[in-house]
Amino acid sequence: MRWVGCTNELNAGYAADGFARMRGIAALDGIVVSHSDTDHTGGALAVLGEQDAGWVASSLPEGHPIARAARRHLRCAAGQHWEWDGVRFDMLHPTAASYAERGMKANARSCTLRITNGHTAMLLAGDIEAAQETRLVLDGAERLRADVLLAPHHGSGTSSTQAFLQAVHPSVGVFQVGWRNRYHHPKAEVYARYGQLGIRRIRTDEVGAVTLDFSTAVEAASWRAERARYWHNR
Repeated sequence: MRWVGCTNELNAGYAADGFARMRGIAALDGIVVSHSDTDHTGGALAVLGEQDAGWVASSLPEGHPIARAARRHLRCAAGQHWEWDGVRFDMLHPTAASYAERGMKANARSCTLRITNGHTAMLLAGDIEAAQETRLVLDGAERLRADVLLAPHHGSGTSSTQAFLQAVHPSVGVFQVGWRNRYHHPKAEVYARYGQLGIRRIRTDEVGAVTLDFSTAVEAASWRAERARYWHNR
């Protein structure tokens, strides 16, 4: 099982298309788009324009351009699960009932996905915030356990509560953030919280694209470190 993260999700869509081309992949079984914020949807239309995707799962409204472009659009809902090549995918959030809640912020309805190969696991939390983290912990903290956590909301001050981090109990936390981003993510106190809990912290604004390999353990590699240019003076 392998996961590749770029400096931000806006680039990730285009990176995914480039990666698929490089590997000779002409079709995708499915795509998950967490929610409607541009930094999470950016590039998705480019992928759908170049790749034959079986379905798109998201929390997007049905009229959204990505939902319309999908051959089959599914709403993310807790309880959904599927398996590919021995890797299990479990959708933990949002609830199906939440789509009827008018005024609910897009962040609060982020598709939250746990992926496991039976030995190691990763939790992709989108931009959920403290209220959603609390609900997930109350609904069953044991379901959240993962070796790697993609920091909710890029390490925003509204997320990564102590109780949530303790429930997930990751050994690695990945902060997917852009260099000198205007939101100043990750927040200093949140970043420190991960360190205080003994979680290894990886920031894409510092190390560039990150590749995580999962077998019986987790190995992290930085493209920038492994393929440094001569002008980096290392």
